[in-house]
Amino acid sequence: MPTKDVVALPEEDPRGAALNAGVLPMALAGIATGGAVTALGLRGARAATAVLGTATAIGLVAAGIAHSWLGVLAGDWWAEAGAFALVAGAGGATVAGLAALLGTGGVGLGALLLMLLGNPFSGVSTAPELLPEPAATLGRWLPPGAGGQLLRSVSYFDGNAVGVPLVTLGIWTLLGLCLIWLGALVERRRATGGPDSVAELRPAGSPV
Repeated sequence: MPTKDVVALPEEDPRGAALNAGVLPMALAGIATGGAVTALGLRGARAATAVLGTATAIGLVAAGIAHSWLGVLAGDWWAEAGAFALVAGAGGATVAGLAALLGTGGVGLGALLLMLLGNPFSGVSTAPELLPEPAATLGRWLPPGAGGQLLRSVSYFDGNAVGVPLVTLGIWTLLGLCLIWLGALVERRRATGGPDSVAELRPAGSPV
């Protein structure tokens, strides 16, 4: 039975492998960004600025490599850079936020969400519709799956149907930034002798 391509793939990437290979590095970049922010001891606004700034740089570099150098993406350059940056930013903010609130164990939890669940459930290498439920639905709502949908849309379909993946990545980024802020607030409260610190310093058996 003859088939017809809805959108022709670039000559440099006739199998569309670049899209499949582009999401995993962005997920790894997000984990690395969140881990670096945590290791450097950045908190609050400094951590948020570092995550967003690093994600922006990652997006520009990724678009420069995939579009300008290799020629394997065929959409708008800036839209592709924004898609890459959003994936890295959502992952980085999530990992840094979990670490700010839970400690270094938050980095492991973030890696679990992005790699062990997000990457195989993303459906980027095939299609989300080919995955069994509930993996297909879960994958769409995790950063790698949403990022794959967004990158596919801006690269091959002129930005059509970007609403859901944009909102999904925006929610993850905002949630991560809120956790970064909350973690800094809790740490500051403890450092300045908040209720938690007072409870820790109070001798056993002393009156409240």
